[in-house]
Parts: sequence; C-alpha cells; structure tokens
Amino acid sequence: MVKNMQRNLHLGYGYTALAYFGITSLWVIFLQQRGLSLVQIGLCESIFHLTSLLSEVPSGMLADRFGYKAILIGGRVVAIVHALIMLMATNFWWFAFGFVLQAWAYNLQSGTIEALLYDSLAENHATERFPVVTKNMNMVIESATPVGVLLAGGFVHGHLSVTYLLYMVSAIVAIVCIIGLREPLRDQATAITGTQSLSAILRAAGKCLRQLPELRQLMVFHAAFSALGMTYYYDFQAVMTAKGFSGPLISGILIATAILNVGGVQLTPWLQQRWALVQLLRGLTACLPVC
Repeated sequence: MVKNMQRNLHLGYGYTALAYFGITSLWVIFLQQRGLSLVQIGLCESIFHLTSLLSEVPSGMLADRFGYKAILIGGRVVAIVHALIMLMATNFWWFAFGFVLQAWAYNLQSGTIEALLYDSLAENHATERFPVVTKNMNMVIESATPVGVLLAGGFVHGHLSVTYLLYMVSAIVAIVCIIGLREPLRDQATAITGTQSLSAILRAAGKCLRQLPELRQLMVFHAAFSALGMTYYYDFQAVMTAKGFSGPLISGILIATAILNVGGVQLTPWLQQRWALVQLLRGLTACLPVC
C-alpha cells in the first residue's frame, strides 16, 4: 500500500508538471499572428472563463461517478483536440470553440489530481502529509510554467505553432503517467444521482456563503484581484509585441514573473508572521495599481 502511495505521488507530480507546462503561455501573441484582433482575443478568453464557471461543479461530479483516472485522461484528450483546433482554425468561431475545449480540459483536471493524491494518502492513514504534497505540487507548477515560457520564447517570431505541437506531446506523456496511477479506493455508500448531487452542492454552497459573509467577501476579493492581475499579465503580451520586444526578452520578462511567483509562495509564511492578514491584503491591493 505504501509503495502504491509513493508511486501515485511521483506520477502525480509528473502529471502536474506536464499539465501545467507553460509552452502555450504566449497564446495572445499566437492569436494576433493568426489575424485575431485584441477584441476577439478578449472574447476568446471570456468564453474560456464563462465555460469554466459553468463546468466546474459538473466536472467534479463526473470524477465521482467515473473515477479519477478516466476524467484525467479525458481532460488530456480534450487538451489535444484543443491544440489541433488552434493549429487548424481559420476564423474567430473555430478559435472560440477551441477555448471552450481548453476550459473543459482545465475543469476535468481541476481538483481531480489533488483528490486522487489525497485519497491515496487516506488509504495509508497519511493525510497529515497532504499540506506538504500540495506545496510540492505548487512548486512543480511554478517551475514547469517558466520552462515552457522559455521554450516558447524561441518560437515567438512566426513559429508559435510549434508550441501547440509540443503541448500535444506533453498531453500524450501525461496520459502515460495517468495510466500508471493506481485508482485509490473510495467509499461509494453515499453515491447519489447527478441531478441530486448538483442541486445539493449548489444549495450547500449558497447556504455557506450566506452564513459566512467574511468568506464571501474574501472570495470576491480574490476573484477581483486575480482577474485584474491576469488581464494585465496576458494583455501585456500585446504591448511587448507592439513595442518590438525580442523573443528572448519576452521570455525573460515572463520567467522573471514566474520566479517572483515562486518567491512569493516561499515568503508567504514569513509575511503572515510579521503582518496581520488584513494588512497583507490591503498592502497587496495597494501594490496592484502601482504595478
């Protein structure tokens, strides 16, 4: 059992690195090169987020019904189809459909690999290790993303299609990792129908948000802060292109951002010890418009 748990952890880290490989991080520049305007690019991203919003809970229910491995494999298959559409699309609507698929690929993996690893730990009565596992996964994500960005920078001038080919390769290797995982045992005694499950989840979520106003406010803050930050992060690719930045310079800037992300993760416990959480949130809010 312990051997299976360790195997799942190692393969889970490998899958995470491949799933969050940032090789297509320069997608804004790619879409510009394919003839889309900034308005159309913004619509594509909006379609992605709207699809993700509507699909997040149903995708989690699918994992409960069909198992973690099947959903993870399905997510990578959808990611491969997304990449194919991005390579072959000739108009806005095909690109928009590609972003719908990308959202589904994200939803199918969102929380699924974490749940699989948690249940693997639970089988061995080792759930106290999950915070360390989560930290390791975050470090893998923050490390895999800049590696992909660095590679993408070499293709920025007219060859970004190669990044989607590499994205498909990483998805195929990720499927190999998933096949090697062992599906952990789960209690099926409380299984209920999909409709009942969805309605129960929505009612419970609504009740929780009504009863915990501080949690609701923090969630709204996080959503607004993240939206502003990510909008700037991706739209700045268009600014760099317009200013004639070279591929290595674009990669360097994005890698520096990723390094700061890693540093922020490591500094968080230290910052929490020195300042109250409300002070930290206010400080971050002040930093965002300054940046």
